[in-house]
Amino acid sequence: MTYTINPIGTVQKKDSKIYLEINQDLWAATTHLDLFSHAIVLWWIDGKDTPDIRKTILSKPPKNKSPIPSGVFSCRSPARPNPIGHTIVRIISLDEKNKRIEIDHMDANDETPLIDIKPYLPSSDRIDNAEVAPWFENLEKRYSE
Repeated sequence: MTYTINPIGTVQKKDSKIYLEINQDLWAATTHLDLFSHAIVLWWIDGKDTPDIRKTILSKPPKNKSPIPSGVFSCRSPARPNPIGHTIVRIISLDEKNKRIEIDHMDANDETPLIDIKPYLPSSDRIDNAEVAPWFENLEKRYSE
């Protein structure tokens, strides 16, 4: 079975600012997004999309701090069977004239294709007392402080 993903826009990094530039015909889909402080952004890891990289199933996360390789489904490696990235961002502003959303950060490259945007909901998108692999514990502590 084959699936088609149509990009909804691209990541734009300009003048030390970061934008999610939305295709003009989809801009109405951002209606009321300005009522949320954060969003979940799904994007295509286009720089890591080759047949060989898609075959990668083991990786040493994060940045080789794990003593042994982990499966790509248990780490955040960009090498995956379907290279889909996921970032939670703070929404700074919506610019209707230029059809773009200014955000606080993005770990994707400039011109990276956007797949989807979803509002961040603290009631369902956060899990208290979640457990992580030991090599992620320091990262978890850093974000909770």
